[in-house]
Amino acid sequence: MKKLLLIVFAVMLLSGFRAPNGNIISKGDFSDKLLINLGEPNVRTDLGLVQTRAFGGIAYIKREVWLYRIGQYNHRFIIQNGQIVADHWSRF
Repeated sequence: MKKLLLIVFAVMLLSGFRAPNGNIISKGDFSDKLLINLGEPNVRTDLGLVQTRAFGGIAYIKREVWLYRIGQYNHRFIIQNGQIVADHWSRF
C-alpha cells in the first residue's frame, strides 16, 4: 500500500501544471497552450536574446518570463522561442 501511494504521488508531481480548466500544461509545450488556457499573463518580462551555438554557427534565442496569479499561487513560466522550458510556482 505504501508503494502504491508513493507511485501515485510521483506521477502527480511529474504530470505538470494543471490549469484551472483542467488541462495539463508541462515543459516542452508551446506557449499558445498557456494563452488558450490561462489568457494573457499578468506580467510578461522580456529577457532579451540569448546567444547559443547551433549547427556550427551562432543562433539567438528569445527568452521571456510569464507570471500568472491563480488563486493564492504565483506561477512563473520561462518561454524560449515560443516553448515552455521551465515552470515554477510559489505561494508568495
